[in-house]
Amino acid sequence: MKLQKLRLKILKTFLTFNAMKKYFVLILLCTFSNTINSQEYRKYWKDGKLTWDDFQAQPTQNNPTYLAYVLMYQTDKKVIDDVTYYGVFSDAYIDKSLSFVHHNLKDEHHLEYNQVIFNLVEIHKRKLQKRIYTLNNIYEVNPLFSDSKSQLEREVYNFQEEGNYGIQLDVTTQWLLRTSEELAASPAFEIPDFRKSNWTYGLYGGVDFGFYGDTYNEVFNSTIAMSLGFEFSYKKVFMGLNMNFTNSKLNTDLMDDSFIIPQGERSTIGLLNGYFGYPVYETKKFRIMPFAGYGLTFLSEAGNEDNKQETSAATSIFGVNFDLKNKKTVNFTPSLFDIREEGNSYFRARIFMSNSNFNPTLKGYSINIGLFYGIEGRFLSKK
Repeated sequence: MKLQKLRLKILKTFLTFNAMKKYFVLILLCTFSNTINSQEYRKYWKDGKLTWDDFQAQPTQNNPTYLAYVLMYQTDKKVIDDVTYYGVFSDAYIDKSLSFVHHNLKDEHHLEYNQVIFNLVEIHKRKLQKRIYTLNNIYEVNPLFSDSKSQLEREVYNFQEEGNYGIQLDVTTQWLLRTSEELAASPAFEIPDFRKSNWTYGLYGGVDFGFYGDTYNEVFNSTIAMSLGFEFSYKKVFMGLNMNFTNSKLNTDLMDDSFIIPQGERSTIGLLNGYFGYPVYETKKFRIMPFAGYGLTFLSEAGNEDNKQETSAATSIFGVNFDLKNKKTVNFTPSLFDIREEGNSYFRARIFMSNSNFNPTLKGYSINIGLFYGIEGRFLSKK
């Protein structure tokens, strides 16, 4: 009896699990179906001219025809020619589920009458986008939108009044021709055109693989250093500040005057330098930039002790950067600190030589090969 009850309990649990699984799948299917259907009521101007399928609502007693249009704006992004634009974008569409025309009025003329209104909505959407480009900050969007919406409503009203709500056929024809020509003469989305600052700014980080020569080769092993850099440019002249840190187990005693670290211990090696560079080859995707600079090499005892010894020497560097630009972005609507900016990320391969001289028995050079990821940007302003 106990075994039979256990079997019944297991069977009941299995059936309940299957029922729940089917119910969950049904919910997912319904959600997916509703998401698809929720988009079907919208028609954008780019989808083509109006057809009678775009009027799906039932006419009312007071209005024989009605085109339900929406003018709006939203924060979004667009990708055009491999450039990602972030900002506030205007948008417009008609709501097919709320639009209607009485069946006695379904002729070519009334379709053109509503097409004029659809054209006006698209025209004012594009005008709104151009006005958004002129904003001083993002908080000015709402009053700007209210004004654009009022202008649209006024122009639609002027068209309806002038043509006596579609009765004057020649008026509808004139407005249809004029609005169609205006739309054909303007792009659906105009890429913002701003004045670019001559200055750029950025930072990068990665690793340097170091190989040592001269007496350094007798003291240090090859190392991997963590590296961080800040970089600026004015027009095509680049200026940077770079620092990297690593440590190496000593093959011999490390000595510089009273500074001594015995063989077998570890020494921290730091390099801090400033440099200037100039690109000798640059495209939208690639840049080759030789550079040269000056700085300091630091040697100290490894560890976190407050009283650890340290010594330094002047260091000269020269090398070449190879940059593969990855992703360009433009933020054209000012938000934080009312700033517009453009920027891009990049992958950098770098090879450079540093040379320093602590004393006659401790001098030499290092050859460094680095791999980095960086970002850079520049400010934009209204023309």
